[in-house]
Amino acid sequence: MKKTIKTFEDFAKSRDYSFIDNLTPNPDSSVDGDDYNPREVKSGHYVLINPTPIENPQYIIHSKRFFKELGLDNSLATSKDFMKMFSADCANLPSPLSKQGWATGYALSIYGTEYYDQCPFRTGNGYGDGRAMSIYEGVLNNKRWEMQLKGGGKTPYCRGADGRAVLRSSVREF
Repeated sequence: MKKTIKTFEDFAKSRDYSFIDNLTPNPDSSVDGDDYNPREVKSGHYVLINPTPIENPQYIIHSKRFFKELGLDNSLATSKDFMKMFSADCANLPSPLSKQGWATGYALSIYGTEYYDQCPFRTGNGYGDGRAMSIYEGVLNNKRWEMQLKGGGKTPYCRGADGRAVLRSSVREF
């Protein structure tokens, strides 16, 4: 029988940051996570970033089917701490949760041909999560999950926009 996680404290205990615990951060990242200006990211697996909180967030909807798959009680979606975390207010999350998120770079290659034209630096070192950042990695129902904010604010991969996403563009992926 699957155990259902009912409290934010139990959700926090399920975290397992294998990605940031075992891989290398970008050495040019700021230690405090205030790394919002577009720049080339030439090495490392990720950039630590402080998400930009949404003021006065409101609960809209969550997937009950997906919560069931994760083993999360539906009441968790409307809990104060869960809503804060998933509206980018991570600065005061309780341990063992990370107070910072991480953005990752990627390469653009189609059938083995690398493309640089869309990279703001024309080098390929500017491709990455411009407005998405991971804020949680853990094991839920014996499966590893990584959770991201889409529109969590600027990252070094952001190409000059504000790093936000409107609900319309996020819902189409729901």
